[in-house]
Amino acid sequence: MASKITLNELKILACLTRGKLYGLEIIDMTNGEVSIGSLYNILDRLEKKRYVKSEWGEETAERGGNRRRYYELTAQGKQTYNAEFGSIAQLHHGVSHA
Repeated sequence: MASKITLNELKILACLTRGKLYGLEIIDMTNGEVSIGSLYNILDRLEKKRYVKSEWGEETAERGGNRRRYYELTAQGKQTYNAEFGSIAQLHHGVSHA
């Protein structure tokens, strides 16, 4: 049985359909609709649901030796996104043509 998914989780999955991203890239892609304060909690939930996986990037001198954490969709995450997006598209089609 599929887990319920929130609107913000769906927004983040939508961003990740474009490939590996780090946190601030996701924030930028949502136009700030997902706050940085909630982003990492949501990403953690998505990892626990196995919709997203993460890996640490390389240390860089320009970042003071710090690494970015990159997130990407799993196959299950892609499937969930496509199913949810399809449901929304059907709902929109039904409403706009009613």
